[in-house]
Amino acid sequence: MDILPTTLEEAHARGWDALDVVLVTGDDYIDHPSFGMAIIGRFLESLHLRVGIIPRPRIDVADDFRALGRPRLFFGVTAGNLDSMVSLYTAARKVRSDDPYASGGKALGRPYLPTLAYTNKLRSIFPGVAVVLGGIEASLRRVAHYDHYHGKIRPPQLLAAKADILVYGNAERPLGEIVSELRAGKPLASIRDVRGTAVPVNASERASIGDALVLPSYEEVAKDTDAFLTMTRLVAENGHSSAKPLYQEAAGRGVLINPPAIPLTTEELDAVYDLPFTRKPHPRYTAPIPALAVVEHSITAHRGCYGGCAFCSLSLHQGKTIQMRSLDSIRREVRTLFENDHRRKVVITDIGGPTANMYGTGGKDRSACDRCRRQSCLYPSICTNLDTSHAKYGALLEAIRAMPEVKRVYVNSGIRYDLASCDLPFISAIAEHYTQGRLSVAPEHADKDVLVRAGKPPIESYERFANAYDAASRRHGKEQFLVPYFIAGLPGETDEGARTLARYIQKKRIRTEQVQEFYPTPMTLSTAMYYTGKDPFTGRPVAVEKRERVKRLRKNTFANRRKHR
Repeated sequence: MDILPTTLEEAHARGWDALDVVLVTGDDYIDHPSFGMAIIGRFLESLHLRVGIIPRPRIDVADDFRALGRPRLFFGVTAGNLDSMVSLYTAARKVRSDDPYASGGKALGRPYLPTLAYTNKLRSIFPGVAVVLGGIEASLRRVAHYDHYHGKIRPPQLLAAKADILVYGNAERPLGEIVSELRAGKPLASIRDVRGTAVPVNASERASIGDALVLPSYEEVAKDTDAFLTMTRLVAENGHSSAKPLYQEAAGRGVLINPPAIPLTTEELDAVYDLPFTRKPHPRYTAPIPALAVVEHSITAHRGCYGGCAFCSLSLHQGKTIQMRSLDSIRREVRTLFENDHRRKVVITDIGGPTANMYGTGGKDRSACDRCRRQSCLYPSICTNLDTSHAKYGALLEAIRAMPEVKRVYVNSGIRYDLASCDLPFISAIAEHYTQGRLSVAPEHADKDVLVRAGKPPIESYERFANAYDAASRRHGKEQFLVPYFIAGLPGETDEGARTLARYIQKKRIRTEQVQEFYPTPMTLSTAMYYTGKDPFTGRPVAVEKRERVKRLRKNTFANRRKHR
């Protein structure tokens, strides 16, 4: 298996004189299915395209962008696996000193808003070249959005970048349709109605938006917080597969956002993860890339999350529908790990997804899900249409654990505790077989008002799970601990709310090395509350603390507790 080329010399070694698609990313290149650029590169290759990757080009070195020449079809541009704001800056807007997606972990070479910077550079070097935007940075900026670093509203990124099309969410199906249209001789600029894409609309094309739902314009949301709330609410309510297209104007132009892509079937998702990944970094790197060590022996079992936490962007990007792989596909990946590890029994560090125990769960009546506007299937109560059985996930874990190639199987991608509490035998199985002594869960806070704003259940829900897990661990003769994640500074947190969390941590003797500070990332409901001080659905005031000194004091108070539960 050959890794995809990153230079013309490597392309020529394959017998290629030119490429069809060149992908540009802000991360270093790892050919592993946990990294989006590797998946997209291999997927496009499976469509019989000649594909190359330019990883982490230096913005002031034009030759970096010329490394693979001008592609026949298009450049694909992404900021990388993480939102670039999160990669570059802390929640306090301080420059990060490290970058786990870089060789040696050094925070070098990633520009501010890489999607914009890379597209502008490509346009200057290759005039008239077609550019497709994708990845989480572009996906979460498909409408006007709040920029936490500068504290202002920015226009839709597709328009700011002057690119041809933006693919949001999981990209395989939209990209497959785009490639099919291009092969049929259709220019990229005329591909307008592919689900899971956003396209630019000039003033003369305004009539082409049809029955799209018109959002408040960029200019309106930039000066009026109520208009920003209206936009946020409309986007949140129209993320289901039966939604209408959305349309937003900015500076005399517009962006038409087609409905989300239809989720991949199990067979289609299997085909993606069966692609010939080498699971290694490109040989150009001499130092390890830290992000690979975390996921090298982990397996993605599914995509999507229906938790709907107000501060989280997962459902905005991957959608609420759980797209799951088959047992056979996951077994094949395990055998690949076994072969790559010189046929030694492997320790699987994780089999999961955005939320591990959502594998095999979902709506009983899919047609009802397609029309549903609820932000969460779990909050404020578990939807009656949701199948909460963990039987499929439990059977998957047991089957992989029984493979002769496997030494151990663990779950590390996090458990949704209110969902797990619907299936007590699953909690027992997790405690007995799939925990490395510490299990990550995310109650987020202890104050009821904060939890309501966050879209999370009351702390008593976490307590029920914690008691069941502790009891199961004792039954199996194991001394194990929960590692609860908390977030300081969430919208709704007052001084008294912060004290409530501090008292809870002290009373329960919880070790809190995992206290984060709320990060206002684009498009989330919590970010809208942070920016406007209001709830997007009710318009009622929400307590928001923006003073860095106060937020830091609160976080330090929470993080100074040193004992396990």
